[in-house]
Formats: sequence, structure tokens, C-alpha cells
Amino acid sequence: MDPEQVVRGFMDDVLNGHNGDHAAQYLAEDMAWHGGTVGTVAGRDSVAGLMTAVVTAIPDLKADLQDIVVDGDKVVTRLIVSGTLKGNILGVGPTDKPVSWDAVDLYWVKDGLIAEEWAAEDFTSFLYTTDTYKAPWIP
Repeated sequence: MDPEQVVRGFMDDVLNGHNGDHAAQYLAEDMAWHGGTVGTVAGRDSVAGLMTAVVTAIPDLKADLQDIVVDGDKVVTRLIVSGTLKGNILGVGPTDKPVSWDAVDLYWVKDGLIAEEWAAEDFTSFLYTTDTYKAPWIP
């Protein structure tokens, strides 16, 4: 599979299909997920666990693909992520409130598997929609 197909398959099956238990089949054994201030999660099983936690906490999660750019073995996606917070994630929840945030993710695909992901998620928006944090500049 080419890198774009791998990433689209991962997003469709794991995120939009809510199949966290399928995540490992898309990930290299030494996969690393880099989440900025959230930190880095290393290893296929640990990253698969993170994906399971996300789709469990937001069981109706929708990763709405806005843009995708492919350059060789690198794939960049821009998403609008939404759903209802039914469980705990990032120390927040469950609130039973709708959540929404923008995400830009860079994937490196090696030998047909995701080897690394750099996730740039708008967690301020996530915290805002859960009433956890209101930035002073947001009315």
C-alpha cells in the first residue's frame, strides 16, 4: 500500500470506524507518536493503546479530512475532529458534551506501516468545548 492509502485506512478504520483494537496493524513496532506538549508515546502497543483510549472516550469521534498532502513517504492531513466526550481523556471528562478541534498531523510511512506521527492538535479548543479552560481572548 502506498503511504496515502495507509494513512487513509488508519483514519477510516481506527478513528472514524472507532476500532482502536485495529490500530496496531497500521503501526510499525517501534512507532512513535509525538504530541507536542502532551508528550511522546513510543512503541506500537503503547500508541495503539492511546488510539483505543481516544476512540473509547469519544465513541462517536469523527475525523473529518479537510486536506491531505503526500510527499514520498510523508503524509500530512488537516482534520476537524468532533464527537461527544463520554470518557476520560487528557484528564478531562466524561462531560457528555460535544467536543471539536482542528488537527494537523504529519505521518511517516515506512514499509507500509506508520513509523512516526507528529500530531499538532488544537487542545485549547478541546479544553474550551469541555468548559475546562477558557482562554481570555475567546468570547
